Amino acid sequence: MQSLRSFPVTCLLITVVSLALSGCKLEIRVPHGGTVVSSDGAYICEAGQTCVIDVVDLFFDETFIAEPAHGFSFSHWEERDRYLCGEQTTPCRLSTAEFEGKPSLLSILESDETFFLKPRFSLILGSCPEPKLVISPGPSPN
Repeated sequence: MQSLRSFPVTCLLITVVSLALSGCKLEIRVPHGGTVVSSDGAYICEAGQTCVIDVVDLFFDETFIAEPAHGFSFSHWEERDRYLCGEQTTPCRLSTAEFEGKPSLLSILESDETFFLKPRFSLILGSCPEPKLVISPGPSPN
């Protein structure tokens, strides 16, 4: 009987903890040609990866830097619906500190919405030390 009485309390506690941890998400999509790192080194997202960060409070304050790989340059942050820092060519600072006391911003923070950050890297032509013939694969024989 004791375990049955503690079940509702345990369920309530799990629900409260789950709700407290819910928040919007930042999805960083990194194409070939570089990485994205936060200025404090807390987040590193490599080429070809999609990294998801939960933003759950008013203390989120990160600056994301697009670091191009050798032979590439950082062009800009992609601009689309729900993409942050669009067309910006400098590091992307994201902070929730200004959300306090602003219900419309707090509702976004408390939601399960996802926002995106995607750098655009450009290949630097002539950056190869030795020019090589690049052959793209044709259709596979069947």
